Amino acid sequence: MSAPKRPRSAARSRGPLLLLVEDVLDVREILAEVLVRAGFTVAEAGNGHDAVVKARSLQPDAIVLDVSLPLLDGVSAARIIRSAEQTRDVPLLALTGLHEGAFDEGVFDVVLLKPCTPDALLREVRAVIARRAQGRKGEGER
Repeated sequence: MSAPKRPRSAARSRGPLLLLVEDVLDVREILAEVLVRAGFTVAEAGNGHDAVVKARSLQPDAIVLDVSLPLLDGVSAARIIRSAEQTRDVPLLALTGLHEGAFDEGVFDVVLLKPCTPDALLREVRAVIARRAQGRKGEGER
């Protein structure tokens, strides 16, 4: 097995770490570029198995996960990620070409329908990261 690819990061940026999981390389590269330009650090995976492995090792701030993936589909990968203590609270954003309501899986925090605009993706990623940060802040006050 080859060494994991280093996360892409914006120059001089130490923004939140996102794991972007998309099997179509062109789509993954475009989305990664959008996220990096917005100040995020981006790690990538091309299948559900690698998504689970990288989620555990990197413990990202959020995961953008395609639903239709090889080796292990996105819903199954999301269930595994949610079942592990170290990744249980990582926000999961589904990217799917399936019609709204085609799968009713409560493992995702947000479901984005393809084609997804860069603005919509950034808005939702920022929102889940802000909610997670707010939750952590509230936990510290108890």
